Amino acid sequence: MVTSCRILLSSSFSSRLDLDLLDSTQMSNPPPGFAVRFARAAGRFVRFIRRFEQRRPDAVLLFVAVGASIVEKGAMAWYARLRGVPAIMFPRGGSVIDDCRDSALTRVWVRSSFRGARKIICQSESWQRFAIGVLGFECTNVAVIRNWTATRDLLDVGARRVAPQDPIVRLLFLGWLDREKGIFELLEACRRLVGRQRFTLDLAGEGNSSAEVRVLVARYDLTEQVRFCGWLRGTDLLQALSEADVLVLPSWAEGLPNAMIEAMAARLAVVVTRVGAIPELITDHHSGLLVEPRDIDSLARALDEIISDRSLRENLGCEAYKIAARDFEVEAAVDRLMTEIESTIVAGRKYRLSGRAL
Repeated sequence: MVTSCRILLSSSFSSRLDLDLLDSTQMSNPPPGFAVRFARAAGRFVRFIRRFEQRRPDAVLLFVAVGASIVEKGAMAWYARLRGVPAIMFPRGGSVIDDCRDSALTRVWVRSSFRGARKIICQSESWQRFAIGVLGFECTNVAVIRNWTATRDLLDVGARRVAPQDPIVRLLFLGWLDREKGIFELLEACRRLVGRQRFTLDLAGEGNSSAEVRVLVARYDLTEQVRFCGWLRGTDLLQALSEADVLVLPSWAEGLPNAMIEAMAARLAVVVTRVGAIPELITDHHSGLLVEPRDIDSLARALDEIISDRSLRENLGCEAYKIAARDFEVEAAVDRLMTEIESTIVAGRKYRLSGRAL
């Protein structure tokens, strides 16, 4: 979400609106204790109210993650609604739909939080169906704007990519080193391939499981194959994407992951799990390889296949690049976002003039 917001602010979006920004980024990962998180959230809500009343915005745009983020942003949306200003909520968490499917109580508080918004903007059709069918929004108040992380720099990497001559296939994992990202399944799949395939694996990221992952790499005797890169940004990230052949993202749950879009824009073949909105975008063996979450056998077979077949890697990368350039370019998303914001403001003014509640 931080990446998406940074890209948005570096686009024409910031020059087309008068923005008042309130940063709600989590201070650390793993997050601090409940008392600290609650105090920080309460402080943000107070700042939100103060700035809201000082500037009286035409609309409020709220980027929403999961868990407590839904409650916090829902409270902001309800405050804006009660004060006659439309709020637009942009959910980015992939596990919310599954959580609501599994728990009636979760459905109640998630629905209550989102109902403060006038409009929901989704990353995918699955979230659109969820907003209409579960959250109870009208079709006209739910829009789909896909992730806009296919930046020009990334697309340039993809445009310049040439077929590698090195027989060693370079795999890249880009994200949090957490259990839920499938990192342990990935290491086990790689362990099975050692001695049969020539490959390396770059782990670009850190997380709750970083120490355990390092121990496991040594235990599995993968130190020659696996390299820890830490978090990569800017030119370092572009370099890693330009040098890699395949992105592997075996997450247990996702919405529409930035890492996958970035890799597609860089013309990498992707091996990803069949979760969230990913199957709406990736067609198995056409624009990527889809595997089942938490399924080591499925992941190992996919990696074995894509490492063995250079033609497959190149074809998947080309199709992925076409999709990224067509559907995830930044300025096209900005145009669609502006249309939704403007229509929401106009609808809010009509409601206020008619004396009806938002």
